[in-house]
Amino acid sequence: MNTTGVLDDYLDELLGEAIAPVAASPDAGNTALPAAIAEREPTWDDLPDEVIYETDGAESPLLAHTDSPALQAAFEAAASGDGVDPVAPARIVPPAPAAAPPAAAAPPRVALEAPAASRPASWQELQAQAHRPANSPHPQHRRANERTSRWLRMRCGSQAYALELLKVQEVVLPVPLLPLRGTAPAMLGIMNLRGQVVPVMDLGLHLGAAAAEDDAQTRIVVLEEDGETIGLRVSAVEDVANLTDSQIEPPDTARICQISNDLFRGVARVSQRPMILLDATRLLN
Repeated sequence: MNTTGVLDDYLDELLGEAIAPVAASPDAGNTALPAAIAEREPTWDDLPDEVIYETDGAESPLLAHTDSPALQAAFEAAASGDGVDPVAPARIVPPAPAAAPPAAAAPPRVALEAPAASRPASWQELQAQAHRPANSPHPQHRRANERTSRWLRMRCGSQAYALELLKVQEVVLPVPLLPLRGTAPAMLGIMNLRGQVVPVMDLGLHLGAAAAEDDAQTRIVVLEEDGETIGLRVSAVEDVANLTDSQIEPPDTARICQISNDLFRGVARVSQRPMILLDATRLLN
């Protein structure tokens, strides 16, 4: 038997019986209708046994979706905060700072001065060192603001020298000399240069080397400054060279500075050939 159909038929029957007397007596007051309906309101005792039996097992749609008591209790406990341990906020640990890179080792300093063991003790040792490769820190290319000077290149034996051209008055062939008594071995004598008495000395002997040979290439270089003149006999005069400041190793970095001699200006190289630069002013004095 269809439960829904039985209920519908039963309700229709009850409603029809309750409404019929009201419609038959239209003169009754409006207050009598609710009382009659209330007296005829159905109860569970009025329902047939089969209806009660079949509807006892039915579940209400609302109750069908009700949560279990345990779940409901857990929900209420969470809402009230009872029995629920608060969750501590996560502690943020800052990242460790990156380790600083190790400091770069300072480059070794290059000593500019030669060690005491390598200092030349004689003019011959100085000449030998001048022929070694240069260790000058100065660049060999010419800069725009560098000063250029001209030097007269000459030779005493196998060693090359140079004198600043501004101090050179002239270069002459050897002439007979008048010896002088009581002078140094390097002083050869005096010569008459167009009526001017000029003392002449051998440059090689004066520097502690061998004397210049007297041959076809021998020359006398006459220096002049502030009215003072002197002639230097050399083995040969080669040419004039243009030197920049960067091409000259000054005495504080060149090897020649270790000898107690004020005649040296530095060392320079032309076409890989070293030459010692002499101070003409010191030679004149």
